[in-house]
Amino acid sequence: MRTPPRPMWLLSCLLLTACAGPGGRAPSIYEQTGDSATNGCLRNPGCANQVGQDAVLPGLVRAAGRARQAAAMLRLWEAAEVAHVERVLLECAKEANLQVNERHLGKGGRTSPELCRKPVDLKVPEVTWGMKLGEEKHAAALECVQRVLAATDAGRFSLEPRYLKDSRTGQTRWLDPQVVAQWLADGQFHLLVGSIVPDVVLHALGNPLKVQAVYDFKFPCPVTNLPSWDRYTEGPFTKLWQNDVYQQLLGSAQPPRLIYPNSRAN
Repeated sequence: MRTPPRPMWLLSCLLLTACAGPGGRAPSIYEQTGDSATNGCLRNPGCANQVGQDAVLPGLVRAAGRARQAAAMLRLWEAAEVAHVERVLLECAKEANLQVNERHLGKGGRTSPELCRKPVDLKVPEVTWGMKLGEEKHAAALECVQRVLAATDAGRFSLEPRYLKDSRTGQTRWLDPQVVAQWLADGQFHLLVGSIVPDVVLHALGNPLKVQAVYDFKFPCPVTNLPSWDRYTEGPFTKLWQNDVYQQLLGSAQPPRLIYPNSRAN
């Protein structure tokens, strides 16, 4: 199973690598004579085109560049960026609600309490139009988020990531989507018991375990109904609220939030 990168480890490695001598051995100050770094660089063909400060301390210059690159991986979303994402999520929820309604109900069509309770197929009465529309709107909203955010923030957010609390260590694990797909294909559903799948997670670049914000889409039917978090009815989280479990496993910097067509951006 692939493990998410660990930025602090990467930063340390980059600095140590840049400061190491040939073969990974750290240079000793006793090996440097009066000409030290400058003459050492001049004897190195790799420094032939370097002048000024770059020629004197090429290793440190490269280390600084690598350190900046590694530090970027530690950067979380700033408040203004989070506010922008929340506006995107809200617009995607509204767009999905409108498009799916028009697809099934015609232009300007709206849901009603009667329609929401009506079975899609009388042979399967437990599947209502409210459920069908909700699933389609959910898929459309996620597609919208991917389309808008992927161009500028790839690697800093995840859609429907799966997390699981390790029973041996007590630590939360991020599950590789390919591994999850294989478990499902093999019918190993028991391996996913106790896992959670929030809709949208904002996290550090390349590290889905460094969570900052968590969101779930809700599409109540009719849209005027006020949505709420669900309560688990089975499994290890029985009787616990969904948002409380998200917070318990992910420890996001801000409380998990619901996004729905009639909600408002902060």
